[in-house]
Amino acid sequence: MISSFLVIRRGFDKIPWLWFDKYKKLLRFWEVPDVQERIRLYLDLIACSQPLLYWRYDAKGNLLESTCPTEKMLDDVFRATGALDEALHNESGLPMILGSNSLLRWIAERNAGETDDVSLHVLGPFFANEVRTEGVKWFVRQAHLSDSEPWNRALTDTLLSLPALSVQFYCQYALMLHFLLTGNRVTVGEIQYSLEGMEAVPADFSNLKIHTKPKDRKEVYRLERALLNAVREGDVEGVSAMSLAGHTARVRQYTNDPLRNMQIACTTFVTLCTRAAIEGGLSTTMSYSLGDAYIKSIFLAKSSAEVQDIKDQMYRDFITRVHNCRHNPEYSNMVQSCCDYIELHVAEPLSIETLAARMGYAKYYLSTRFKKETGVSVGNYIKFARIERAKLLLATTDKDIAEIAEETGFASRSFFSNTFKRCLGMTPAAYRRNMASM
Repeated sequence: MISSFLVIRRGFDKIPWLWFDKYKKLLRFWEVPDVQERIRLYLDLIACSQPLLYWRYDAKGNLLESTCPTEKMLDDVFRATGALDEALHNESGLPMILGSNSLLRWIAERNAGETDDVSLHVLGPFFANEVRTEGVKWFVRQAHLSDSEPWNRALTDTLLSLPALSVQFYCQYALMLHFLLTGNRVTVGEIQYSLEGMEAVPADFSNLKIHTKPKDRKEVYRLERALLNAVREGDVEGVSAMSLAGHTARVRQYTNDPLRNMQIACTTFVTLCTRAAIEGGLSTTMSYSLGDAYIKSIFLAKSSAEVQDIKDQMYRDFITRVHNCRHNPEYSNMVQSCCDYIELHVAEPLSIETLAARMGYAKYYLSTRFKKETGVSVGNYIKFARIERAKLLLATTDKDIAEIAEETGFASRSFFSNTFKRCLGMTPAAYRRNMASM
């Protein structure tokens, strides 16, 4: 699971240095005994990335406090969508994502204090991804909160001023809020969802003007070009996790299912990376096989965080392979086919015998030609290919080391760890820690 404090760590460079001691307390929340003080620190910190409104209700739904300047207006919206009732009846002890099919969202968490008083802590509202101006106007009409046209215009303007967050960001905020209130860590998959409420915005609004600045699309295009150019060039030094995260944060709203939207967007990106890799010199067989495998994994994913991990892994995988292809000497078709087959089948049993049978050459002839052209034996090439794949999985996923050992063709976790340490001078766990600290 992605750390609940990933967003916090990325925000440190935006925090005034004189406030650093204050935020160290947040990272060790138990040093701040008062819940509301922890909440205030939390709100200050996430404001470095995207400020969110905060609300606190009692067990009967009475509003106790908020940071919203138009408190009555947005409180009415929260109640009208049915989100407040859903939150008050949630006794799971887990964070909730509340909202309606209008894409308006809230993060909520019920928390019992030391005196057994129950408080409902709420962040929001915000929009899931892009905001359509006419869709917001329709939502205001549908809510029937007031017959006053000036009041409805004011509500429309207020809603259009709200931030838009991608699913991975608001899920991380929910995990962080839960941790601050309870001291317990949960996974993205444990977040509770209630996204019923009002009926969906009509489909014929799909072509209406999007309430975003025109330059946003230009920025997306420039970022996408830079990402794909890194694939074409095999630019392993220029890979930027933050840039990739920024690209993912602009997922379009194709359906009312955030996971499906993420899957569709990432599938498109895989296709673009596949073509860029071919243009960079990677063989079409290797490129299309990798692309197909990653697309299949994306649609088998159970959460947006898992899709993001697969996307990061795919992007770095393509760049690394193009880099190796561009910096390796020219291999014969026979040897290149062997290399491609090995790298595409690292999880399967591999040997010189299976490769010779697969390629239709005598074992001795294939072994001799392979070592002459690559400088290493087939056995060592298989081992190095498995280690490289393991390095990628360690750096870009949270998979268990035993699972990575299985996915890279090692007979056991201990054999994998020993082989990894002989090759790199450190254990897989140490390698993962080093990559996480970079």
